[in-house]
Amino acid sequence: MDTRVDPTVNRYCDRPFRQITFLSDGTAVCACIDAGKTNPLGNLRTHDFDAIWNGPAYAGLRQATLTDIDSVPICRNCPNRIASPPADARLAGLPKPKALYLESVAACNLACPGCDRDSIEGSRDGRLVMDWPTYQKAIDSLSPDLEYMEYHLGGENFMHREWPRMIRYAKEKNPRCFVFTSTNGHYFRTAKEREEFATCGLDGVVFSIDGATPETYVKYRVRGDFNRVIDNLRGCVETRNRLGRKHPIIVWRYILFRWNDTKEEMDAARRMAREIGVDALAWHLNVADDGMSSERYKIGSPALEEIRHELWDTLQTKVPLIAEPPST
Repeated sequence: MDTRVDPTVNRYCDRPFRQITFLSDGTAVCACIDAGKTNPLGNLRTHDFDAIWNGPAYAGLRQATLTDIDSVPICRNCPNRIASPPADARLAGLPKPKALYLESVAACNLACPGCDRDSIEGSRDGRLVMDWPTYQKAIDSLSPDLEYMEYHLGGENFMHREWPRMIRYAKEKNPRCFVFTSTNGHYFRTAKEREEFATCGLDGVVFSIDGATPETYVKYRVRGDFNRVIDNLRGCVETRNRLGRKHPIIVWRYILFRWNDTKEEMDAARRMAREIGVDALAWHLNVADDGMSSERYKIGSPALEEIRHELWDTLQTKVPLIAEPPST
């Protein structure tokens, strides 16, 4: 499955028309692709939501995506580009979006080589942790019609001391909202944290674990602790099951690199996933430096076809409720 886009065909983007993304310092950007805040669109700490969403910066971005998307540097290599213009292509006067992407923490406990920590942490004006008033304003501005929230972006959101309160607040204000998140899995170490994980209102969680042994895992998840992450993953699954909960759906997502793509390593991960009881194990194609990419599972290879049914891009549309938010 080709997870990339052809920039000569995909000349549009609908994300500035249907979703909003807030960084830890309250800045709005187009999407997660702009984790380095190269094209800020307004700040929630100083402006009302509508002044941002229907303001001149957003209108200018929308105009660019309709007429010359490559005029915006962050858009040139974005995988979110699409082939047709959005159905509702108004530049302003748009109804509030029903999808929110939110970064509560820009910092991270790991140092993965595919993540530009300098551009992320250096662009937040010293506000690496979102304060409660800014978070509350973001949620209140979209309530009660928010349908989808991704609680992660440039950092590890579970470093935020108030993450359970944040999730609960979003769900209380928006009962129909599906809350999805991703984590490197180093938190949820205590029984209390695991119960919060299972009961706060999360609907889907990805654990990013790229390897089946400590030696392969740490090559990308620098400063990570494989044994701790596996123990936390197991503990979260066990706690959810013990409490009789169906959610959050728990997915182990595994980026394929040159050093972790052998049949032996992948089979070991499959066995571990079954033993732990995750809802799915999903392979993900490397989105970092091409020098690290899996040669075995590159685009167009016969081997890639063999695992098509296990690829993240396939499974995220089939695992219940883990899919792209509605475009309406």
